[in-house]
Amino acid sequence: MPSKSWSTRAWSSQALTLGGWIYLVLGYGLLMLPIITLVVFSFENSRFPTLPWTGWTWAWYQDLFQDGTLIQALQASLLVSPLAAAIATILGFFGAYALNRFEFRGKQALTILLIVPILVPPLILGVAFLGLLSRVNLQGQLYSILITHVVILLPTAIALITLRLIQMPKAIEQAAWNLGATEWQALWRVVLPWTLPGIAGAFLLAFTFSFDEFVIAWFVSGFEPTLPVAIYNFLGSNLSPSLNAIGTLVFLLSIVLLVGVELLLIPMLLNKPAQSR
Repeated sequence: MPSKSWSTRAWSSQALTLGGWIYLVLGYGLLMLPIITLVVFSFENSRFPTLPWTGWTWAWYQDLFQDGTLIQALQASLLVSPLAAAIATILGFFGAYALNRFEFRGKQALTILLIVPILVPPLILGVAFLGLLSRVNLQGQLYSILITHVVILLPTAIALITLRLIQMPKAIEQAAWNLGATEWQALWRVVLPWTLPGIAGAFLLAFTFSFDEFVIAWFVSGFEPTLPVAIYNFLGSNLSPSLNAIGTLVFLLSIVLLVGVELLLIPMLLNKPAQSR
C-alpha cells in the first residue's frame, strides 16, 4: 500500500509538472504568435498576408527606408520617449522623496493633484493639452509631445519610487546624518542607491508608456508625429507590408535593448555576492 500511494503521488507530480510545461509553452506561444506572424509576413512577396506563401522579398524594407515617413517617426519616438522617461523619473524621485520624508501644508492636496492625470481619460487630456499649448504657441512640435508625456508619466514614476522609499527605514538616513553626512550626501549615497531598483522600474515603465502613447500625441504632435501616430496616419492612406517591416525593426530593437540591459545587470549582480564575502 505505501508503495502504491508513493507511486500515485509521483505520477500525479509528474503529470502536474508536464501540464505546467504544456500550459507555459502554449501561453508563450500564443503571446509570441502575432509577433512571429508580423516578422514572417514582412518578408512575403505578396502585398497582402495570405497563404499559401508566395515567396521572400526585401522590397517592403526598401520601401520603408525610401519613403522615410515611418523611419522619421521612429526616430522621433526614440528621441522623445527616453527624454520624457528620464525627466519624469528624476522629478518623480524628488517628488516621492519630498512626499515620503517631509510634512508640509497642502501635502494631501498635492498628492491628489499628482494622481489627476491618471484618472482623466486620455481623450480629455489630449483636448486640454492642445488648447493649452496652442495658447502659448507650443503646439505641433516634438517638445509639445515631450511636455505632455512628462506630465502624464510623472504620477506613475512617483508611485513606483514611493513604493521603494516606503521600504527604507528612516533610521538609515538619520544614521548617515549622525555620522557626519550632509542632507545631500545622505540623499546621494544612501537614499539613491536604496531607491535605484524603483528608479530603474519607473524609467522602463515610463519609457514603455511614452513609446506606446497615441491619443495625446495625436492631438499635440502636428507635423512631427511619433511612431504610433504615424502608423495610424499610414493606415488611413494605404495598407502596405511596410508596417510589418517597421514592426519587425521595433521588435529587434527591443530585443537588442533587453540583451544590453541584461549584459549590464548580470555582472553587477554577480559582483555583489563576491563583494559581500
